Amino acid sequence: MKLKKFAPLALLLPLTLLAACGGTPELDLHANWYANEMHQHISDASETLVYDVIYTPAENVTPIVPFTYETGRYTAVLQEHSSLANEADWATGTGYTYVTEFSISGSYTIGGKETDFTDTIRSEVSFTNIDDMLRPVKSYKEFHVTTPYGGSVIQYAYIYRAAYNQKLTETEISVKDLREDVKEEEKLDFTKKMKLKGSGTFFDNEQILFALRALDLKSACSFRTVNPVTHERVGVTMASTPKEGTTKGSFLINGTQTEELTLATVSFSIGYTSKKSGLTQKLTYALPGEKSFRNALISMETAAPDGCGSFVYRLKELTTFDK
Repeated sequence: MKLKKFAPLALLLPLTLLAACGGTPELDLHANWYANEMHQHISDASETLVYDVIYTPAENVTPIVPFTYETGRYTAVLQEHSSLANEADWATGTGYTYVTEFSISGSYTIGGKETDFTDTIRSEVSFTNIDDMLRPVKSYKEFHVTTPYGGSVIQYAYIYRAAYNQKLTETEISVKDLREDVKEEEKLDFTKKMKLKGSGTFFDNEQILFALRALDLKSACSFRTVNPVTHERVGVTMASTPKEGTTKGSFLINGTQTEELTLATVSFSIGYTSKKSGLTQKLTYALPGEKSFRNALISMETAAPDGCGSFVYRLKELTTFDK
């Protein structure tokens, strides 16, 4: 398998991470997504966050292949489960599934011809409750993405899967290439088992944007994950010191539109520093004092696939637990 073919995909993951040195301590986690973090009754309730995704082209840069994008949509749903028995043989306690869906339409121009496309990414990860450290059970991700590569345009279509054992000492990762217009020998189909060595809290890549809500984000933190692009075990820490500030916006909360609010927030950046590095991302989360927002991700900025612009995710709608 040629890992260089995965390079453009690193720009399309929901999160890129910074590898830390040495061991990492276990984290102190809190269920901040509830009105009362001591919430005990996990049944079948859910929380939904909806974001606008806005593309901003880079200034004074002429891309080889011009891309334009309409406003996209990103949705994150956290679903309670009174039992995870259907997720894995060993997972019989309470927990969650976290489902994200991304969709954006656009067009690119080559040789004077404009072509329309729609990119979609869907992920689903299941994990245990807060008392069991949000331990991942399994994850799934399917994406259909159009990206410039070497002066042309490539359409990627893949499914990633990861399954974990009960002791969280091993994971099995598989990739299924969904493309039909490539030679069989060029498809990136494989299955690989990995030992999850090292100390400290472990999160699946697809749950990290959510799991950060369980932390005190005013302080730097470290944990472990697996880079789904390069299939490396990596430590994770923040790439910049968290900075407190404020964010203004109007939101639809449990069906009621607010006036413009000024929220207390904390912002920081994260990014891989492993051999196959991705690009940093800028994240802003609500602080615990903003009770209606429950430490939710307020905004996120990522690089566009062509490197000639950025996508900004802005929270617009919240449907919370304990309405």
